[in-house]
Amino acid sequence: MWEKLLDQSSNGFTAGRSLLLRAGLIFLVPLVRFYFHLRVTGKWHLPADKTPVLFAMNHQSYLDPALVSSAFPSRIRRNIWFIAKDKYFNSRFRRWFAKVCQVMLISQNMRLRQAIPTMAGILKQGRHLAIFPEGTRTRTGTPGEFKKTFAIIAAATGCPVIPVVIQGAFESAKAGKKIPRRVPVTITILPPIPTQGLDPATIAAKVENTIRQTVENGDKVK
Repeated sequence: MWEKLLDQSSNGFTAGRSLLLRAGLIFLVPLVRFYFHLRVTGKWHLPADKTPVLFAMNHQSYLDPALVSSAFPSRIRRNIWFIAKDKYFNSRFRRWFAKVCQVMLISQNMRLRQAIPTMAGILKQGRHLAIFPEGTRTRTGTPGEFKKTFAIIAAATGCPVIPVVIQGAFESAKAGKKIPRRVPVTITILPPIPTQGLDPATIAAKVENTIRQTVENGDKVK
């Protein structure tokens, strides 16, 4: 069902960014790295070529897209788009912040049959897609229940999924906090999970278990 829907409707989104926004990102990345003492492990798991990848990560704060973008090398950062609900970007600054970090805002009223083709269109253009499977920021610091939207896209497109674990962002800017504290943040990039031939439920379970185990074990990379 989803394969047919993607073939029919996934070309409506055009990934692109103005020179002004590129300049904003050039300024933002070193600032984020310095302010949060950003530590990154597992960079060797990132794709060396231009193969589209779906990144799935735990969701700790509204800063997560900026933190993950700053952790990635420029070849990945230039070609990655994040997905977030528009209700969390309700000010001019946050919407500008979303554009700089290449966040595609999805209306909470948008139906799944509309959202999935739009998101998959990013992958079909040869870009990377970053999704927070929990669908909302954690309120406790522990990952919430994972939704299967990302797994449906992965199963339909055959793109590998790279789990990414964010640690420290919750302590810096948990839900309800506007000004982030200067807390060290660690981004852990885990080995890619092949998805070809797997159903969405299996993909979702593999990714969720991998992320939960890493959160429980700290920032150790297997």
